[in-house]
Amino acid sequence: MGRLAGVVIGLEAAAVVVAYLAFGWPVLLIGIPALIGTAFVLLFVHLSEKPRARLQEARAARYEDAPVPGGLMSGFFEVPAPRAVVEVDHTRA
Repeated sequence: MGRLAGVVIGLEAAAVVVAYLAFGWPVLLIGIPALIGTAFVLLFVHLSEKPRARLQEARAARYEDAPVPGGLMSGFFEVPAPRAVVEVDHTRA
């Protein structure tokens, strides 16, 4: 997540610089607060991921078997396999 956050901040900073060069200083009135807001959001997401990861580890350690993959609708849209045809022997009476 650190690399992705760096890419987001870098691209936003590049966009602010390009807009500054194209339109002048008024762009900074919106671009700088947006850049700072993005940094705060990414920091909040980073800090909220740590407790979630600890909770997930605690839940995984609570059970011996791993949880079954999939969810409530898992397999709902899968095409069922064809049933085997059982032949009946009518020669015996």
